[in-house]
Amino acid sequence: MTGMNVKKNKTQRKPVHARKQKRAFAFLNCSGETYIDVAITVMIVAFVLVFAVNMVSIVALNQNMKTMADQIIDYATTNGTTDINDYVETLRTKSGIGFSCSFAGTDYHTGQEVQLGDIIECRLTYSVSILGFGEAVFPVTINASASGISQVYWK
Repeated sequence: MTGMNVKKNKTQRKPVHARKQKRAFAFLNCSGETYIDVAITVMIVAFVLVFAVNMVSIVALNQNMKTMADQIIDYATTNGTTDINDYVETLRTKSGIGFSCSFAGTDYHTGQEVQLGDIIECRLTYSVSILGFGEAVFPVTINASASGISQVYWK
């Protein structure tokens, strides 16, 4: 009668493969809670991805606008005038961005001519909408500005 007085350990663990198998079937809950959790998680991940793609596209558009503002200022300072509508229209056509261009804050000599050493300021503005889920649209205005000094002497 050996072993009669020996107590068996009730907290003895099951083998590792049995525990892993039990965890694998934990997602197959019959109540449906897991399916709802997964569906909500997928929707949240999709929303975050849409938001991230929109933000990256707006940052890229902002960088393109800054580059175009610098190009416009380079052209205006080299010519000493703000009468560069043809060049601005060429940039609009090449980029596909319908921005508006203004030269507020610029000191004019005569007409649209800027005297040597005077500052030329250019401001580009473009309105774009961030798309969300469904019919949610969020309008955003992107501004880019640049300035330079006129390189032409007008008599």
